[in-house]
Amino acid sequence: MKPTIINAIFLLLLGFIVSCGSNNNNTSLKPSENDAKKLETEGSAIDQNNPTLMVFPSDALLERLGCISQIENQGTVCYSRDFNKVFIQDSELKFVVASVEECFSKIGYPMENLEQQLKQISNDNAMDAMEGVSKDARTILMNTARPDFIIEIDYDYKQDPMSRNPKKILNYIITALDAYTNKSIASVTRADVGKGNENGSLASLIKADITANIADFQKQIKERFADELANGIEITLRMTTDEKAKFNFSDECLGSTNYNDWINDWLKKNTIKSTFKPVKNTDKEMKFTNVRIKPKTTNGQRYSAFDFANDLKNDFAKACGAKATNRTQGIGDAYLVISGLK
Repeated sequence: MKPTIINAIFLLLLGFIVSCGSNNNNTSLKPSENDAKKLETEGSAIDQNNPTLMVFPSDALLERLGCISQIENQGTVCYSRDFNKVFIQDSELKFVVASVEECFSKIGYPMENLEQQLKQISNDNAMDAMEGVSKDARTILMNTARPDFIIEIDYDYKQDPMSRNPKKILNYIITALDAYTNKSIASVTRADVGKGNENGSLASLIKADITANIADFQKQIKERFADELANGIEITLRMTTDEKAKFNFSDECLGSTNYNDWINDWLKKNTIKSTFKPVKNTDKEMKFTNVRIKPKTTNGQRYSAFDFANDLKNDFAKACGAKATNRTQGIGDAYLVISGLK
């Protein structure tokens, strides 16, 4: 082969390699520095201005699929939810959840994926009972992912009774819940979706219909989140004494003030705009609702009921010498048990 031909082939190969490795035409999988900077800026803005969401199947859907059961725990009826089983029982649930997530992520909402969180919990052995207290799967998921809002979805995809064709219609309800209080803040209810669509799959029907009806739903979530940023996250606080503890909330704290008065004063100083509502005040139990706490710490980390209970426990020990255990399980229900004095 002549040298000129060899040189020509070499130049062609070199040009092919350079063109494949170039980012100028934006076809490379590797982002440029400018792309990375842009994503970094956009990500920060999204995290600061939009709440984190997590999509759950509703309890009604879990019950229909045989994935929820009632258990009695120390005289109290609780629910045990099997989220791993529900994905096996309903093969389309994964696609439905993904479709709902896509509708929200496209408009800038950071998402926590239920299945991935379940895998993380399984890998970390977080489902083990701790100190003899069993935790519901949903409680563990909430404490692991710490979303601001829960999107619960319930749907029924069945044969259209008015049609002779093997065509299905969809009824669904999507509800947004405040993750801390479990209060409903927004909802979408749709019936007979897909009547004019002969070939619509469950996931495609939900995705298309939510996209067309999501604006007001999104607005209500943003309004609630704005309220929480301005006025604090709403939680409950409960304090009880251990059965064997010789401790009364009406006793004096180091000879200066009563324990219950000290706790009330502490709440005034450590809640947003001194917002809390006393609902129970006895020698053995104190309970407060509508307790507004800061949404984040000074370094930007999430602040939950567990963190709030820890701060109260530590300050209570320093000021009054009281020993307490933080029994908080849910992210919105702070719970301290007083075991006595040091």
